[in-house]
This record gives sequence, C-alpha cells and structure tokens, in this order.
Amino acid sequence: MSGPPDFDAYYRADPDPWDVGGSFFEQRKRAVVLASLRQARYTSAWDPACGTGHLTADVAARCDRVLASDASPTAARLAAEHCAGLPVEVGHRALPLPPADDGFAPALVVLSEVFYYLADEVRAATVAVVDQRAAPDAEVVAVHWDGAPSDAWLSGRGGQTELVTQLVARGWTRRVHHEDDGFLLDVVTRGAA
Repeated sequence: MSGPPDFDAYYRADPDPWDVGGSFFEQRKRAVVLASLRQARYTSAWDPACGTGHLTADVAARCDRVLASDASPTAARLAAEHCAGLPVEVGHRALPLPPADDGFAPALVVLSEVFYYLADEVRAATVAVVDQRAAPDAEVVAVHWDGAPSDAWLSGRGGQTELVTQLVARGWTRRVHHEDDGFLLDVVTRGAA
C-alpha cells in the first residue's frame, strides 16, 4: 500500500460516509464500547481518530473532558459540530501526534477504526505516545472492524492484535476481549485493576 486513503475526500463527499450516525451496526458497536468501559466516570479522554464524533459524544457523557482529533479537517469540523455543547475540544491532528495540551494525561484513550490505516512507523509511534502520555491508571479501548480493507496496511484483526500485543509488552494488561459480528474490541489497562 502506498498510503492511507484520502479520508478528507470521503467526508467532503458525504458527511457520514460509513453511516455511523444511522446504522444499527454502528449504534450497537458504540453501545458495546460503552458497556466495556471499566469505570463509570473518567476525568479525561483522548479520541485521536474521532471521525464524525458520534463515539466521541457518547464517551463525553462519561468524561469531564475529552480531547478529540482527526487527520481529516472535514471530519474534525463535523465532530466539533456533533459535539457542540459537550465537554469536547476537537482539533485537526494526525496520529501519532499527542494532544496539543502538553499537560494532558488521559484516563481513557479511544482507538476506534484507525490502527490498521497507520503505516508501520506511525503505529509504533502511536503506541509509544499512548504509553507515555496516558495517566498512570489509564484505560485504552480499541475497537476495529474485523475485516481486511483493501486500502489499509493491515487487516482489522491484524491491527487489533498488534496494538494489544504492543501495549501488553509495555506492561499493560488486557482486561476485556470481545469478538462480535463484524468487529473486535479490547480494553487494556495499567495500574491497579
């Protein structure tokens, strides 16, 4: 693969190109993500590939503060509109860039439908940034399609496995593993259970 797809072109052509807002599959997936979270409330969260912001908005209902971003400026604008009135700050940033707030140490990191679209060095750098920047008792929820996109570096399963394996190698612990019709979900934590 020569590079990731032009996600900004997708979002310019259709403000919800994967029907995240209307599809029952996507609604159910978001519900499973929320049900898998191990805490009722988080001080802060980082959603670095927020897309339209639907999952971001759902997560924000359980967070005091969410920093969200997307590599697509159009997606970032759509997410900001979708999350208006919520404790969410949305910016245009691409992984592996950490949140702009240098003191930000998220208690929750959301990696949704992104890891398999990242090149090898960006995946490794993303894991390093998550490990370095997340709070000492942080939780990472990763959810990815269980397919093999033709325009991605890895299959969804391959990306999910690599992400969890790399975090575990850095001392994180897998707490939840869920395989569903069409998606995979893992929650990893560090610090006290």
